[in-house]
Amino acid sequence: MNFPNTLTVLRILLTFCAVVLICIDQPYCALVGFIVYVIAGSTDWFDGYIARKYNSVTVFGKFMDALCDKIMVVTMFMTLFAFGMYREWTLAALICAILSVTREFAVSGIRMIASNAGVVLAAEKMGKYKAALQMYSVGAIILSFSLRVDFNSTSGILFYFAYYSGIATLIISTFLSLCSGVGYLARYGHLLKG
Repeated sequence: MNFPNTLTVLRILLTFCAVVLICIDQPYCALVGFIVYVIAGSTDWFDGYIARKYNSVTVFGKFMDALCDKIMVVTMFMTLFAFGMYREWTLAALICAILSVTREFAVSGIRMIASNAGVVLAAEKMGKYKAALQMYSVGAIILSFSLRVDFNSTSGILFYFAYYSGIATLIISTFLSLCSGVGYLARYGHLLKG
């Protein structure tokens, strides 16, 4: 397994570590969990950059990168809901999460059918923007949670910025997710008839 693939797999391990740290009810564990999450998210950029730069893109890497992204997003969504991090925005966030996760599984299904038909579906820019916004959103909400539980801050500028920018980017990423999903269906929906 090459270095980019190692980074990809490491993303899952770091995601689980972030969740464990957030679950520990001790001072600054949530903050450390946030830092670990940021490191995990950064591997999503580094693994692709290194693989392309050194021409070490593999089939395993393409498959695992997409899978790790989904595991990371779904795992973190579940954690955020479990700890009530969305607070008064929980219902709206739940709807966004359901729509986003449904889109992920639908597109994954289309990709599998396309692959079976010998058609390679390239990643789209809108999907990449959506993923980046999702990762930012989750990180911002974790940071606001850390400020609340580790520093007892629920009224500072940093808390408000982290919390509301997390909500805003979640909504925007959901919109992009739906647009991207509709685009996939429009272009490749005919494969579902086979």
